[in-house]
Amino acid sequence: MGAWQAGEPARPTVGAAMPEPAAAAPEEDTSRQHVQRQNDILRAVTESLPATVVIVDSTGRYRFVNSAFERLVGRPARDIIGRTAVEVLGAAEVARRQPYMQRAFAGESVDFTLEYPSEEGSTFLALSCVPLKVDGAFDGFVGISQDITAQRREQQRLAHLAERDPLTGLFNRTGLSQRLDDERQRPDAGPIALLYIDLDHFKPVNDRMGHLAGDRVLQLFARRLVQAVRSTDVVARVGGDEFAILLAGMHDLRRARIVADKVLCAAERPFEVDGAPVSVGASIGVAVLPPEQASLRALLAQADVQLYRAKSAGRGQFCTEFAELTD
Repeated sequence: MGAWQAGEPARPTVGAAMPEPAAAAPEEDTSRQHVQRQNDILRAVTESLPATVVIVDSTGRYRFVNSAFERLVGRPARDIIGRTAVEVLGAAEVARRQPYMQRAFAGESVDFTLEYPSEEGSTFLALSCVPLKVDGAFDGFVGISQDITAQRREQQRLAHLAERDPLTGLFNRTGLSQRLDDERQRPDAGPIALLYIDLDHFKPVNDRMGHLAGDRVLQLFARRLVQAVRSTDVVARVGGDEFAILLAGMHDLRRARIVADKVLCAAERPFEVDGAPVSVGASIGVAVLPPEQASLRALLAQADVQLYRAKSAGRGQFCTEFAELTD
């Protein structure tokens, strides 16, 4: 149904002679045919798109909607045309879109994405508003929206694969670096600590029991690491038997010692693999830097020096250059 509709013609008086219809001028017929053709083309184009298409006038009322929009809101076009977005979409939904709509009504082209969380997972809607101008004056906008849930979920899946270690499910070096960058950009970011963990006596496990058993030990140890920290801390596998824990907001350096002690205890407890106990252990190097200096390269370099000290001192301990951690 188009935006502009002719009103119902006046009914003749009962018993009155029916007037002869006035013949339309050829120019008027041509104009009507042109308008009708334009409307037909608009309808054909919008119906072929895998998206909802609407035209909203400068007063905020719908002039045109395609059938995809009818299905989205569950109402026929005749119940939409002439109504406002609040009447059709509801006040809550319009409130979500209000900042973008204000820009659209100011004559600006706007692109944005809305997320709709649910128990089954979020859905995503990409929306665009393109201004319409008549004789140079703003006359409303064309609104286009498309469900991009499948694309967004695929992006999230690929991002997850790029940032995660496939064996343990922990972050890999790329994921650790991204989380570190996010933390450094926080306005209230404090000192950042990195625990660089290397399993002791792990190579004999692979040599005696095979790599599958070694992989199982790594998986079990990864679980213990996650249990030893807060949900806001970041646990990563950065090498074969090397792990890292990122502790953000280290206003109390003693917390790094507490976590390091938990990690040492977690590594010392035997792991059960195929019904047999497997004992390893861990050594830890701890680095602490202010956020402006805490690049991943700098943290790993400092922590690696301390890890070497821990191993040289007999393993099964942590080392750091900060006395506050060891007091």
